Amino acid sequence: MDSDCYVEGYTPGCTWGPYIIEAIIPDEDVGKIGDTAILSYKNRSIKIPQIYKTKPRESGLSVCVAAMYWFTNWPKLIEFIEVWRVLGASKFYFYYQSVTREVYEVFKEYEKLGIVEAIKAEVMPTDNVTGFNPDSLLFRIGDRIFQNDCLMRAKTKFASYVDVDEMLIPQSNQSLLEFLEAEEKAHSFDTGGFGFNHAGLSFESEKMPHLKASKDDFDWRKLDFEWLKTAQYADISKMGKAISMPDRVDLISIHFIARTQWPYKSIDVPHTKGVYYHSRVSWAAQSKTELEKKSNKGALYEPRLRSFFTDDLVKTVRTNYQTIMETVEKSMGRKPYHYHEVFGILDKCMSSWRYNGQCSPYVMCYKNLANITEWVYANPTDYEAVDLIAL
Repeated sequence: MDSDCYVEGYTPGCTWGPYIIEAIIPDEDVGKIGDTAILSYKNRSIKIPQIYKTKPRESGLSVCVAAMYWFTNWPKLIEFIEVWRVLGASKFYFYYQSVTREVYEVFKEYEKLGIVEAIKAEVMPTDNVTGFNPDSLLFRIGDRIFQNDCLMRAKTKFASYVDVDEMLIPQSNQSLLEFLEAEEKAHSFDTGGFGFNHAGLSFESEKMPHLKASKDDFDWRKLDFEWLKTAQYADISKMGKAISMPDRVDLISIHFIARTQWPYKSIDVPHTKGVYYHSRVSWAAQSKTELEKKSNKGALYEPRLRSFFTDDLVKTVRTNYQTIMETVEKSMGRKPYHYHEVFGILDKCMSSWRYNGQCSPYVMCYKNLANITEWVYANPTDYEAVDLIAL
């Protein structure tokens, strides 16, 4: 799947990548293989978990989230889940490598509701003899493997592949799920998935106290999510994101569907029909005046943003946030904190990212971040001290 680099020239220092191996197994043979199959290559072999035939998916929308490392932004996490629920999503798959205790506790609360499944995105093992660890040469943490794992896990007709600062919003007054169902019918049911095109999204950072408050001053109860109503299109162009129909897709990539099954195809969604909005923290505007300066082509986008980010949506997000965080605080036995300082530390320690064997933010930033707070790791390794938690 990825023998060297993800994109030619984009990751020149990353020489390791994930592979996907395919084998066609006739239906009548699936039940005969037993509990495990063995994959052999030269003098090496691995056991493969039990093979089974995937059941046809039922109508619905799942959300697959790219593997998370050094992730602290739990207010954004809750906002993301609640906004996507409004869009029609019913199940979320989060892959995590290193997240704060607060983030992990949020996962656990949503898991109790049956909404979230938190899955460990484990790092590669260190060679006991040579001490060699391939993580430094593996772009990010090989996240395409986790995305395609989610393709198999998703039990719904549609599955999106996004980060927590991204959302796909139809231009019509429909939920995303309603839009997808209608578009599939409009294309004579030969659809394998949809490609949405990028647009920036900015909010007023003045209304986001969690991005600047000190640990002593921060109070999670004061977050009201009113910043959502300041959403404004920003003229920023990057690669798009996809929604697949897992029963009709063989392989997905970070930004697109890599291969559909015959005779299905991926349908491009123009901005007149739907928009992939991306709202990085660094794109937030300091004030309303600055926010308005960021957009000079807003006529196509602003009406729908206003009709989507309503008082009712904000109330829904805020109410569910309060419920979740009340329980999280009790579970932690201390006041939750956002640790926004991590954003700046990541920027500095990742300055040489993707070059000279510096491909893993987890490895590159470990010394700078390990002692900032309580971290929950997918699998403690030699990079970690013995007292770090792994719940």
